[in-house]
Amino acid sequence: MTRTDRGHPAWRRIVAVYIAVQFAEIFGVSMIYSYLPLALEGAGVPIGEIASLTGVAIAGLFVVGAPQVPIWLAIAELRSRRLVIVRSGLIALAALVAFAAADQAWQLVASTVALGFWLGNTGVMLATIREVAPARERARAISLFSAAAPLGFAAGPLLAAWLIGGLGLTLAAPIAIAALLNALLIVANIVAIPDVRPTVRQRGSVLQVARRGIVEVLRDPIARAGYIILMVAIAGERMLRPALPLRIAEVSIGPAVGGISEPLATPGVAGAVGLLIGTTSLVGALAAPLVATLTFSHFGIPRSAALALAAGAAAALSIAVAPTLPLLALGVTAIAAVSALLQAAVFTWLAERVAPVRRSAALSLSLFPLYAGNVIGLAAASAAARVGVPREGDLLALTPVFAASALIFVAGVVATSLLDRRRATLRR
Repeated sequence: MTRTDRGHPAWRRIVAVYIAVQFAEIFGVSMIYSYLPLALEGAGVPIGEIASLTGVAIAGLFVVGAPQVPIWLAIAELRSRRLVIVRSGLIALAALVAFAAADQAWQLVASTVALGFWLGNTGVMLATIREVAPARERARAISLFSAAAPLGFAAGPLLAAWLIGGLGLTLAAPIAIAALLNALLIVANIVAIPDVRPTVRQRGSVLQVARRGIVEVLRDPIARAGYIILMVAIAGERMLRPALPLRIAEVSIGPAVGGISEPLATPGVAGAVGLLIGTTSLVGALAAPLVATLTFSHFGIPRSAALALAAGAAAALSIAVAPTLPLLALGVTAIAAVSALLQAAVFTWLAERVAPVRRSAALSLSLFPLYAGNVIGLAAASAAARVGVPREGDLLALTPVFAASALIFVAGVVATSLLDRRRATLRR
């Protein structure tokens, strides 16, 4: 049995810490995603501008972060993977503290955009997990890591809903907890696990390695196919996020929502936002690894991805017309499961199908389509929110956002043919 088959002696500890890091960082970011509309409303932003400004701010986060990814990949490969992961944790910690202290709209937007400097560690952790986990455990480890982000997106709003709606605290309280958790995991990265060196050593300067990684990965048809699916999946899911708090308020309040200037500040709405988004994200994220284990081996990755994208399109449309919170919750749960499943599918595809010499770069640069999907989805949400017209059953004019999301998911179903042509499958 080779070392690749056996795995690194500390592989369980490494995987556990990286899953915790992924969870903790998204745990904090999820509160900003879910409660930025509420914070902007409290800072005096008119209700008609909140969805658009939220989309612009979160898209700005990824515009700032994307150009840095190849550089941090090169530094990780040439110098230290631990350095890159700890750097991301420190920046996330600083940005969360700044958001918690903000009391003006420009400060909220600036601290959200500043989170872009945190990006760049997910691919490094994925590449390391691929190298340290035993062959028999690899797919499961990647699926669990992929589920950590959706779990973080679930736990953050749930905690915020309890602290804000249940205990009457401000948004600063749960964000401070997220900052503390990030600080603890920075220490864990330094003292609890080794700094794993890449299996395939890169040579050259940081800029040379960065450039070579981009060129080689983009020339690889296997990587390109996976990137397209990931970008479409993220775009379809992310464009729903700015509109979800408003849709929850619309369903919670009912027809009277059209005459309320600050519906998100209505008693009970903030708690409903956190509880619904958090609970549904949690259920969806927990279901995704199980579904991945069953479908990848039975149907193969291409068909599993196509089925998930079709389910995403149906769920987006159901959210737009759901008349009650329980029915709304079903649609949001499906979206959460679809997002987690598709990320696991693409990451597993890249880890198993890309050649070893390009594998680390392919996994690290998978952040590019992930970020691009965020930017495209959030920009599309911002544009769609502006063209909506209030009408009966859609007093906040959100239908164009959900319809556009469904169309993106449908486009993804068509794009899965690229995977079929590359014979990407885990079917035995």
